[in-house]
Amino acid sequence: MIAEATSLGELADLSGRTAVVTGAARGFGAAIADRLAEAGATVVVADVRTDEAAAAAARIADRTGATCLASHLDVTDETAVARAFAAWGTERGPVDILVNNAGVFSNHLAHEMPMAEFDRILTINVRGAYLCSQAALRQMRAAGRGAIVNVASVDACSTSAEGLTHYTTSKHAIAGMTRSLAVEAAPLGVRVNAVCPGAAMTEGAVELIAGGDDTGIDIEAQWDGIVDRTPLGRLCEPDDVARAVVFLASDMAAFVTGVLLPVDGGILVQPLEGYVAHSEGA
Repeated sequence: MIAEATSLGELADLSGRTAVVTGAARGFGAAIADRLAEAGATVVVADVRTDEAAAAAARIADRTGATCLASHLDVTDETAVARAFAAWGTERGPVDILVNNAGVFSNHLAHEMPMAEFDRILTINVRGAYLCSQAALRQMRAAGRGAIVNVASVDACSTSAEGLTHYTTSKHAIAGMTRSLAVEAAPLGVRVNAVCPGAAMTEGAVELIAGGDDTGIDIEAQWDGIVDRTPLGRLCEPDDVARAVVFLASDMAAFVTGVLLPVDGGILVQPLEGYVAHSEGA
């Protein structure tokens, strides 16, 4: 239980805690790892991009002064996940915070969807989050505390664009997983929540847009006008998501579990008709 007299600084302090962030070599993951380190946590930057993970960990450690380690991790490999969490637990003590950020996306119309691509998206986005959550929960259960934060999407709450049926399906699965795990994990002293970012120009988004229109979908057109449809008038930034994750991972959110927190500038609350276009000075 958190004492009423605890200061805000103490509530947000993650000193002495070990945080694992998957898919943390770049994008949301790197920003999340950076803010968790700034809050005092020892952070594991886990990613399949080994060199990029090492560079991100070095950069974060240099900026924050925190201990930040890079680790190769394929979240879809059950054996690799079990070994990695066991190693981190042995070296650093039980994992206190897990951020399931590793994920991929692509654009394919449903009737033209290669099943291999459907399987790839769900395997990484859903199986990966489940395997890591399972491994973390085993350590958190023994410790009697912990926090899991899943990086979902506004697509966990609504459909954002055509060609994303497979991706949206995966993020709805993350929403269900978050709520179900929150119920199971609560008696163990573990909180489980999710953030739902809006459109962000991460490295992955840039690569998708630059990849061309080989699936019959005008991806650039999908991005046009997003800012105008966003009440706060801009795209989501990785640090917007990172700050929300720190809140959910810290004792600031000690009585928060099973929540899907949109970080979308208000786009999910736009009316179906007559949306409010953002304009300077409005």
